[in-house]
Amino acid sequence: MRKYAFFLFLCLAGIQFFASAQIFIMDLPPGHNKVISAEKEKGLDGSPWLMEDWSPGTVRLISGKIIEGLSYRYNVYRNRLYFQYENAEFVISAPDSIDQLGMAGKIFVYDNPDSLAKDKKRLMEIAVDGPARLYINYYPFIIPANYNIALGSGNANETVSVREAYLIKVGATLTTIDKKGKNITAAFPDKKQELDTFMKKINFSVKKRSDIEKVVRYYNSLNQ
Repeated sequence: MRKYAFFLFLCLAGIQFFASAQIFIMDLPPGHNKVISAEKEKGLDGSPWLMEDWSPGTVRLISGKIIEGLSYRYNVYRNRLYFQYENAEFVISAPDSIDQLGMAGKIFVYDNPDSLAKDKKRLMEIAVDGPARLYINYYPFIIPANYNIALGSGNANETVSVREAYLIKVGATLTTIDKKGKNITAAFPDKKQELDTFMKKINFSVKKRSDIEKVVRYYNSLNQ
């Protein structure tokens, strides 16, 4: 109970200062954060996590504040970002206050993978930034439970794995790259001819993330 009361005090106070191992934290992560277990979910096989282990990260808030010294873990299945504080686990329930998260050498932001679903933001990696931004959307792939009671066979649990989808954002326009990569130049209508030529030159394959990154970087180089 003392830990709950202490954390509530931090939320009400607004700003607290901590000094631990030369780490100076201006504020805790945003929102009405709740204590919650981030252990393996019951009734679910496979892994719902982007990374199995907790990863130290740096959060920049929309307000400009920087939060350091905490570790994070993202549940792709639940679309929840967790953090550790004083040996307890919390879930951030107001992620709109986060401008970006640096974690495991990558930069993540909350944005919409579906331009038609404004309230369905997910934590996505920025693989390439600039006039055009390449997102990696990590999403859960679910194999439904298939247990047959009569036969006593099958799996009673859902099975989850983490997969990747690639999205390109230019201005407010978001394009999800299809599996064959045929619509990738549609994301760049102002440079379609140049991109077609470039993709032929590098023998573009949508199966190679590095090729997708090359295309986005080339477009950005044309718009500098």
